[in-house]
Amino acid sequence: MDKVVTVNIPYLNSFDDLRSVEDISKVLDGHERRHIQYAPWADGGELPRASFALAYGNDDIYLKYYVTEHTLKAEYSKFNDPVFEDSCVEFFIAFNGDEKYYNLEFNCTGTSRVQYGQHKTGRTFLPASLLKTIKHQTFVKTGAEDNIEWELTLCIPKKVFKFHPALLLEESKARVNFYKCGDGLPEPHFLCWNKIEAQKPEFHLSRFFKEITFSPQTI
Repeated sequence: MDKVVTVNIPYLNSFDDLRSVEDISKVLDGHERRHIQYAPWADGGELPRASFALAYGNDDIYLKYYVTEHTLKAEYSKFNDPVFEDSCVEFFIAFNGDEKYYNLEFNCTGTSRVQYGQHKTGRTFLPASLLKTIKHQTFVKTGAEDNIEWELTLCIPKKVFKFHPALLLEESKARVNFYKCGDGLPEPHFLCWNKIEAQKPEFHLSRFFKEITFSPQTI
């Protein structure tokens, strides 16, 4: 049996409400990038390249995606629109043994769709008033071989996780997975960080989430 390795998420000291999302973006550039490399449902075509860096502060989770793909689509601009049909990155998280989890989905411009629940169906949308508090920054440039490179930095306040009002991140555990998708692109794709075993594309399988620990705070 493979050894289960817990991923430790670093703490960023003195960043909450003190620095801009641009500053957070630069700091995350210096942290480990984890590749969203599994493509269980690939049909042999060329796939996007995607990775992310993750850290946390007293009041926020900091997340930055790095993506290279052929097509960039950002049709949706309203909170809780189906952004998974655009050029999209996603972050699913279940806190402290909770069977229910949050799905946070963002297109390349930072438009968000966030829900909470135990299964793919019957999920509860989080209100726009909370989603507005997620700070984001997008950077896009043309890469080699007609590729488009884009980055999305996110500062996600703890209060977004409204069903966990007493959430303390330090030394807590969570189960997560990270994704890159584009259901409505000319060449749809579905990539995951922790490998999923399923016959068809499906991200809402929490049994394939991977455990992380929010590292102790250091001064």
